Amino acid sequence: MGIPANDPRQQRPGDRTAEVRVMGTPRSGTNLTKYLIQHYLKAPVVFDRGFWKHGVFPALMNGHDLQYGELPIVVVSKDPVTQLLSWFRYSRNHSIFQPEHRLGSFLRKPFEIRQDFTRPGRMEYRFRSPADYWNQFHFAMEALRRNGVPVHFVCYEQLVSNPALCLGSISGFLDPSLPFDTGAAVAIPERTLVASNDIDHAATSPVHQARFDPARADLAAALARVGWRNAGIILRDIDDDVLAATGRTGFRKTWREAASPMALLRSLIGFW
Repeated sequence: MGIPANDPRQQRPGDRTAEVRVMGTPRSGTNLTKYLIQHYLKAPVVFDRGFWKHGVFPALMNGHDLQYGELPIVVVSKDPVTQLLSWFRYSRNHSIFQPEHRLGSFLRKPFEIRQDFTRPGRMEYRFRSPADYWNQFHFAMEALRRNGVPVHFVCYEQLVSNPALCLGSISGFLDPSLPFDTGAAVAIPERTLVASNDIDHAATSPVHQARFDPARADLAAALARVGWRNAGIILRDIDDDVLAATGRTGFRKTWREAASPMALLRSLIGFW
């Protein structure tokens, strides 16, 4: 059931003191998005209050009404090829993903994710494949949007290439009466941000780690690492309507055009 237009839960924040919920799959740019919203829009960001920011959104109900935490939601996403390559790299560090050392096996095997592998009693999820998780996560967020919940999608690659334009779009979503100047200078941090949450406050330190690499947002670079064949495996499980919901209509054509000879060679070598 949709939320009526005159319902107070549907109203966007009236000022920048109102909180914003940022969600996304792991390694999708949620920490960068939080930094930019708080630094340039001066709006406080919520990650894990009531819901895990990386979890498929739960269908909480109050009678027949859908509950979503009463905050506008900004969903940040990477394209599925770049995203799954990032997850594979992350899985080799024994992270929240089940460890895997070969890309081909990683893409084909059931995909398990848990909030924290170092502690017992954490929520776990299992999907047919990593692509299935990407699909299900963003489908659930789009379903919220279709049901009247204030949800706004942001593409990570656009956030990196044109952060001012993305902040202008987010600003218009939160409150059109407080526009952000899309011609303003917006600086992406020179170094990657420490992962943060709303629970372990020590982990919210703005201390930077390795130098930020804009190539991590580049599809052509990801395809050169993944290979044509593995990219096809990824996209086999991705639905076109979910791609469109994240702002990537026509992505199947885009990735073919971005595939370089190195992507084809990677498939022929096949050591992944």
